[in-house]
Amino acid sequence: MIEQSVDFVYPEDEPTEGDNLYREASRRFLRVMNLKADYVANAKNPALANWATSYALGLAVCDGMSITDRACQLSVSPQALSKSIKAFQSIIGINTNAYTYGSK
Repeated sequence: MIEQSVDFVYPEDEPTEGDNLYREASRRFLRVMNLKADYVANAKNPALANWATSYALGLAVCDGMSITDRACQLSVSPQALSKSIKAFQSIIGINTNAYTYGSK
């Protein structure tokens, strides 16, 4: 019996570009990073936008500080910060209620 020396894979059986989960995840992450940078760069209040995007993404830099306390530091209302968080979540297509008010 002659055994095959090289594993042959038919072209239709090869994984396609969309099947590579790591590549898809990295492309999504790159998209989110670009959207965050754009959101902060084009904001009227870049400090507010930076913290809003950080809370929206659940980044560790938020250090467990509440929206109310952070809003006080930024001299804005908690509702303004929450609204900005929701706006960014809408842009990137996620919805978490970890740091935001409401049950949307």
